[in-house]
Amino acid sequence: MNLPEIIGIAGTNSSGKDTLAEHLVENFGYTHVSTGDMVREESMQRYGSIEREYLQKTGPELKVERGAGVLVDLALEKSRPLVVSGIRSLGEAKTIQANGGVMVFVDADSQKRYERMKKRARDEEANKSFEEFMQLDANEWHAGELDSDFNIRDIKKTADLHFRNDGSKEEFLANSVEFLTRSPILDTP
Repeated sequence: MNLPEIIGIAGTNSSGKDTLAEHLVENFGYTHVSTGDMVREESMQRYGSIEREYLQKTGPELKVERGAGVLVDLALEKSRPLVVSGIRSLGEAKTIQANGGVMVFVDADSQKRYERMKKRARDEEANKSFEEFMQLDANEWHAGELDSDFNIRDIKKTADLHFRNDGSKEEFLANSVEFLTRSPILDTP
């Protein structure tokens, strides 16, 4: 099966980014790096907390200190094939593409995403209302024009492939792998 050597995954909250990444790990031998995990680890070192307010400080601090694509730059040091999930800034997406990778954007119905978030109960998410969940989306959708800003909106515009995850997990994973293998991006020199 002809899959890209480097895949970057961006998308809305709880849309299935890590689910797709783990599927690639388990079934196709990819190494998975989650930018969210990287930021959580750094936030624990800096602030002793992984609450969202600290995460939202830590990511931008890293980017100011080491460049807009720092998380992807660090991820690219890992073995290939590589999938990097949780990309939230245009600098990260550009770094994936500049290194010959394919950027994937995953989205799903907001109510389904909210239900998934409640089920996974990561961090303080289990206590969030639907309105708070939608505010988190708004905060990450477009925080500014800098390559280091949260900018899901422009990543969506520049992504190579777009996947919907409104059906079953099995359908989503099968369709995603099929589109990745048929990607015309793989045929370019």
